[in-house]
Amino acid sequence: MDTLIARLGVALAIGLLVGLERGWRERDAPDRSRTAGIRTFGIAGLLGGLVAALAEALNAMSVLVAGFLAFAGIFAWYKAREAAHDEDFSVTTVIAGLAVFTLGALCVAGDFRVAAAGGAALAALLASREILPGLLKRLTWIELRSALVLAVMTAIILPLLPDRPFDPWGGFNPREIWLL
Repeated sequence: MDTLIARLGVALAIGLLVGLERGWRERDAPDRSRTAGIRTFGIAGLLGGLVAALAEALNAMSVLVAGFLAFAGIFAWYKAREAAHDEDFSVTTVIAGLAVFTLGALCVAGDFRVAAAGGAALAALLASREILPGLLKRLTWIELRSALVLAVMTAIILPLLPDRPFDPWGGFNPREIWLL
């Protein structure tokens, strides 16, 4: 699975998956009225992979940065043009397009498994458009604060806890107790 062709295939698949979600959401819109659908997102993922491959071949990360900035500029311009026409100023599609390009680049220049997981998570997050606002409306401040405290404690305190026993019998390991 470690060939360039396979990695580019994963980059394309990520784009197609996200594009499938975006295209399905706007499936009733007239043809040529959407900025990006399944083909555009598929191309974005593949383009990210190709630009990363070119950057690696030339040993110049500036190629990847320039490719990302060019893609971002063109994609944002088209989306802004569509938004002005439709009076729909959501930035989600632009961010998703940039993420797909980046995940496509990660397929080639990094760990394709992380990129594939990121693509699946991105598609799932985009598909949860109706679920998440309802969740926010039902969430109380106490529940939110409790989740934030737990996240901060786990992200900040857990790495600082010693991972060795503190008693003569070897039964009190602060890190293991925290993980319980």
